[in-house]
Amino acid sequence: MSTKPVADLASLKGTNCQFKFIGEGAANIVFEVVFSEEDIANQDHGDSEILNILQGKLLRVPKANTKAFPHPEILQYWESSISPLFDNPQQDLVQQCLIRLDNSVVSQLNAVLENEDAQRRADFQGTKVAEAEYGMLVEDMRKKSPADSLLEFKPKWLTPSPSAPSAATRCRNCAREAYRLHKSLRSASSDQNSSCTLTNEPPFCPLEYLSAQSSPSSLARVIASMNLSAISASLDTEPATRANPVGVQSAVSLDGGNDGRQGMDQVDERHRGALVHWLQSNSLLPRLRDAQESLDPAPEGTSDQEKLALAMTLRDCTCFVRISEDSKGEVRVEAKLADLDKKNWEAKWEYWKGMDEVLKKGGYHEGVEVPRVRTRCLREVEGGQAA
Repeated sequence: MSTKPVADLASLKGTNCQFKFIGEGAANIVFEVVFSEEDIANQDHGDSEILNILQGKLLRVPKANTKAFPHPEILQYWESSISPLFDNPQQDLVQQCLIRLDNSVVSQLNAVLENEDAQRRADFQGTKVAEAEYGMLVEDMRKKSPADSLLEFKPKWLTPSPSAPSAATRCRNCAREAYRLHKSLRSASSDQNSSCTLTNEPPFCPLEYLSAQSSPSSLARVIASMNLSAISASLDTEPATRANPVGVQSAVSLDGGNDGRQGMDQVDERHRGALVHWLQSNSLLPRLRDAQESLDPAPEGTSDQEKLALAMTLRDCTCFVRISEDSKGEVRVEAKLADLDKKNWEAKWEYWKGMDEVLKKGGYHEGVEVPRVRTRCLREVEGGQAA
């Protein structure tokens, strides 16, 4: 691995490439570089190299006026702190590398954003690409073919919180969801004009992901949760709109809101079988759990702020699962983790500790908040306490 840039986007000068806006977050914006047929057919040696480098990758660039770490520092952290936690980083992690930006390219990207601005999320409108020296090329985990199946989910906390009370009946994620729902309920009850209603379905418990490897009932709950939808992009992504802020298409998901989009019951049966096998036998999620636990161990937790920041990064990553068929018709499952950027623990430390105190004092770990919010944590199920 190397933190040196693999190419310079100045090499794109002279081509007729276009930049397609794919999506954005608080700190970064993602584009696809689309080359014309003429570029592909008539490329010279230099263009051939940059075309090959960009093949199968998306361009991620930093937003202006954020407190995010520079991309070289993000990549260094990923290579020195994230990758060593996994036995096979090439297989387990969405790959990324540095690329040198060019002022003319940055101007083109900002022109694309300006053209898309009315369709962007309201709080992101007007934000621009930073005049930074480096961006990142990230492995494209979208569909390679319309026949592929794509899933995206956040594994979240795969073990109970080490700082939870000994009588806890909820995992950290279910306790946090109970707090969020309880807060919404209280806000609605104090606002006579509010039309807020809580979902009839309790939030999905992430402890089910690993329990599914040995428990048929957990496996059934994970599969059932796939009838819900989440954000996922494919090669034929639709343009971004207010309702569809990152240009997403219908996709299968392990968590999210039931909005009528495609669920696992509509997916090719061979893909469904391959996914079930992956859920029962994968080593990726157990490895992620072990890394989370080793950095912030029970029962005392860690007092090392940098270790906690790394543990929290692992608790906030995204897992992409792409199911496809090779030229021989064999079904293949690729699963990789993304969203593993270095976190500013100095900025987040007080929030993390503050949330811990809120969950403890409010009784959300034990499920004794008043009124009690309905959850279905695996710990409650195993203890016979699920509502």
